[in-house]
Amino acid sequence: IDRRKAIPLDENEGIYVRDTRSGKVRSVSGQAYMLQPYEELWAKELPAAVEALLTADHDPLADRNLTASNSRSATRDKTEVVSYRVPHNAGVQIYDYKEKRARIVFGPELVLLGPDEQFTQLSLSGGKPKKANQIRSLVLLLGPDFMTDIVTVETSDHARLSLTLSYNWHFEVQKENPT
Repeated sequence: IDRRKAIPLDENEGIYVRDTRSGKVRSVSGQAYMLQPYEELWAKELPAAVEALLTADHDPLADRNLTASNSRSATRDKTEVVSYRVPHNAGVQIYDYKEKRARIVFGPELVLLGPDEQFTQLSLSGGKPKKANQIRSLVLLLGPDFMTDIVTVETSDHARLSLTLSYNWHFEVQKENPT
């Protein structure tokens, strides 16, 4: 005998449910839900790098210059819908493997991943001078921000110059049509 209880879910939390007859997986949120006899909870697997970024104990705005992240010891319940709060003035790309298309969510917003969706992990340059893949993140901050870089230039007479560039930048995005 399998005993089941209703699972109370707020509008910003949910579960993944798999129909054992058809194999289809869907997410349920915002209501109390009782699994049907032909349904089971489904565990959503995420890539290890994305899992580490989701459980990292840092703020993408306040800790934007940090290259290493401290992970929390708590693990996520893989049957609960993956949620992520996109900070103000930032964007997250989510790819739907079933529909074969990406969507961009701008903050402040709460993202709830569907069963066929994954976050796009960003690998950005960082440091002085810039080195590839120094910053790994799920969000792209839209600025304005301040950046410094060191560029080494060699002239035609083989004199080497080291230039330090500092500049302000920001992205201009049409949020109603981000593509």
